[in-house]
Amino acid sequence: MRTVGRCLFTAIVCALVLSCAGTPEEPAPPPAAPPPPASAVQSPAPAPVFDPSMISAEVKRDTMEEVKAFIDEVNQVIRRKDYSAWKGYLTPDYSAFYSAPEVLAEMSESAVLKRQGVKLSSLQDYFLYVVYPSRQSVRVDDIEFTSPLQVKAVTITPSGDRQVYYYLEKVGDSWKIGTGR
Repeated sequence: MRTVGRCLFTAIVCALVLSCAGTPEEPAPPPAAPPPPASAVQSPAPAPVFDPSMISAEVKRDTMEEVKAFIDEVNQVIRRKDYSAWKGYLTPDYSAFYSAPEVLAEMSESAVLKRQGVKLSSLQDYFLYVVYPSRQSVRVDDIEFTSPLQVKAVTITPSGDRQVYYYLEKVGDSWKIGTGR
């Protein structure tokens, strides 16, 4: 009986050992670091805001002379109805914007063009039916800087209203007509 008891004891011990045997559990990965608080997240520094008052009187005077000379050239080109030359005075953004079918369609809805039965379908149409009649004799009375390289060319009406006829951008050494966007 003693042998049976030992065999039984050994069988129970083996059963217990085998029931606990197996692959050891892999240790759990350490918890991920918590995200930094919102106040610690670095956002890019905002671009400095342009302050037109930082433009010196000398720079404004010189720019005004350049802009007047530029507009005089553009006026002559427009008076000649020289579409090819006029395109050379435009920024690519301006050409793309005023060539867009949706913009041309919207402009075609103006009272003047509707009365004339004009439907704009190209930048050349825009030049002939909008620019030519309205921009042949633009006068520049003032300029407003919107950035170091962008200005609004302003005409002051007899009633004192300030009308912006052109948004101009300095590209390299010359001015171009832009969209002001």
